[in-house]
Amino acid sequence: MKIQNYQPMEKQSKFHISPASTRALFGGNRSGKTTSGGMEFLYHITGQYPDWYPKDQRFNGAIKGRIGAQDFQKGVGEVIIPFFEEWMDPGLVKRKVKNPMGIPVKWYMKNGSVFDILTYEQNTEQWEGWKGHIAWFDEPPPRNKYIATLRGMVDYHGRNWLTLTPLTQPWIYDDIYTKSDGKSVYVITTDIRDNSHLSELAIKEFEKQLTEEEKEARLHGRFLHLTGLIYKEFEPDIHIVPDIKIKPHWTRYMAIDPHPRMPTAVLWLAVDEKDNHYIYDELWLKDMDIKQVSQAIKVQQGVNPAHVSLIDPHADKEDSLAGGFNVRKELMRHGIFTQRGNSDTDLGKHRIRQALKLNYSALLKKDIPQLHISSYCKQTIFEFQHYIWDDHRRNKEEYSLKETAKKKNDHFMDCLRYIYNYQPRFIQEEIDDDEITYAGKYVKHAVKEPKKGSYHSLVEENMGTGKGGNF
Repeated sequence: MKIQNYQPMEKQSKFHISPASTRALFGGNRSGKTTSGGMEFLYHITGQYPDWYPKDQRFNGAIKGRIGAQDFQKGVGEVIIPFFEEWMDPGLVKRKVKNPMGIPVKWYMKNGSVFDILTYEQNTEQWEGWKGHIAWFDEPPPRNKYIATLRGMVDYHGRNWLTLTPLTQPWIYDDIYTKSDGKSVYVITTDIRDNSHLSELAIKEFEKQLTEEEKEARLHGRFLHLTGLIYKEFEPDIHIVPDIKIKPHWTRYMAIDPHPRMPTAVLWLAVDEKDNHYIYDELWLKDMDIKQVSQAIKVQQGVNPAHVSLIDPHADKEDSLAGGFNVRKELMRHGIFTQRGNSDTDLGKHRIRQALKLNYSALLKKDIPQLHISSYCKQTIFEFQHYIWDDHRRNKEEYSLKETAKKKNDHFMDCLRYIYNYQPRFIQEEIDDDEITYAGKYVKHAVKEPKKGSYHSLVEENMGTGKGGNF
C-alpha cells in the first residue's frame, strides 16, 4: 500500500500524533507541510493507519471529510490531485464526481467514507450546510469559510488541521497561532531546511530570489504580516511554561505602566538563585482610579510583594493640566511605593533579547532561554507576538527603516523594559545576625543578643531612652 511508504520527519510526526482538535503546521515552501496534511487526511478517510498512529485518535467506520484549497486550477489541480495520485491507491476509490472544469470534487470511497473539495474562490454559502468529521485546509483559508466548516463538525466533535505558508490571512495568527496550548490547539512551525530531501544548493538558489520579508515566510514559516516583529527570538513552545511556582526567597520585581485613558499594565518578574527569569503574573486594569489600582496590586501580590517596584518615569511628573497630579506620589498615598524606571529603549530591548536567546545548559544538555513566561500571562504573550517596529506609511522604499517601535501593543513590553533596564538579578536576603553569648551559673546556655549597630538594637536603645516612636 502506498500510504504505508510514508515516513514522517520529526516535526511531521509531532503534528500527526497530537490529540488537539485543531492543529496547524506552518512552514516555508517545500518544508513538507502539504504532505503531512494530506497523509493525515488519507489515514482517516481510508481507515488505513500506520502502527505508530495513536489508537485513541483513529476513526472507526465510514466518515465524512472536506478539503479546502486556494483555487481549482493550481491549489487543487496542481497540488491536491497530484498528491492523491502519488499516495492513494486507486483501488480504494469507488467513484468521483467532477466539476465543469473536469476536476474531481466529490469522492466516494469503497469503505463508505466520502469527502468533497472546495476552494476559497467559492461563495461562503457553498461552504455552509455541510456536516462531517474531518477538514483539511491547505494554504490559508478566509475566516468565514473556516468558521462555516467548523460549524459543520460540531455534531461529530470533529478535527481540523491547516498546512500553510503564512503569507496571507493574518486572522490565523491571532485565532490559532497565539491560542496554541498543546491541548485543544496545537501549532508547529517548520523550516524549509527541515526537509531532508532538499539539497542546500537548491535552497540557496531559491533564497536568492526572495526579499528579506519573503524569506521569513517562505523559508522559515513565519507570518509575513509580522516580519517587523521586534522580539523575533520569542517562541511560544520554548518560552511559555504552563505552571511557575515562585519560591518565597526568589527576588521579585514589579513594573507599572499607568495611563489615564488606557488600562494600567502591571507586570511581575522573579529571578531565582541560578539567574533564571520568570514572568509570573500580570494585571490589565481597566476603568480604575489610583486607589482601586493600588488595592488590586496589593491583593495580587498577597504575602509576597515585589522587592523592587518600578514605574513609567513619565508617571513621576507633575501634570499641570491636572492641577499638579503625580501618579507615583498618588500611588504612595495608597501604599504602593515605586521608583522611577529607566526608559532607555535600546538598552532594554537588547537585554530582553539576550534573555530570550537560547544558551546551552550543560546540566540539562539542551539549549534553554534565561527568560520564561507563565501561560497565565495572556496579555504579555499577546504583546510579545504583536510588538512590531513602526514603518513609513508612504513611499517606504524612499526612506531608511525606522528605529522606533509602533505605539501599539506595547504596555507590558514597556514594563518589561523598565525591569530589564534595572538589571534584574537574584539578591540574597540579608538577615541580621544576633550575637550569641552564654549565660547560666552552673549550666551554660546560649542567649541571643542584638548585634550592636543593627536595626533592632537601634530601635531597642531608642525605646529604652524614650527617643523612639516619633518620626
